[in-house]
Amino acid sequence: MALAVHTLLAYNSDMEVSLAPDVEAKLNRIASQAGKGPDQIVRELVVNYLDHDEWFRQEVGKGLASLDQGKSVSHEEVRRQMERILGS
Repeated sequence: MALAVHTLLAYNSDMEVSLAPDVEAKLNRIASQAGKGPDQIVRELVVNYLDHDEWFRQEVGKGLASLDQGKSVSHEEVRRQMERILGS
């Protein structure tokens, strides 16, 4: 199946995404259970993925900047902190 995904841009263009039959069936089942159309589920998933990817890249950039500034935590210190958090 080719799923038409309507983008939320100022212009109203469509994008087709080809899905394997088992993935399409799963998408249709999830959409039905959620009371939404498959295209709405796909739009939500894409937006969530892109938001998470952007956040993740920013956080990695912050971590690399900290390393460039000589700020780091040893493996042993991370282990101690995790033990404290987990109560081990």
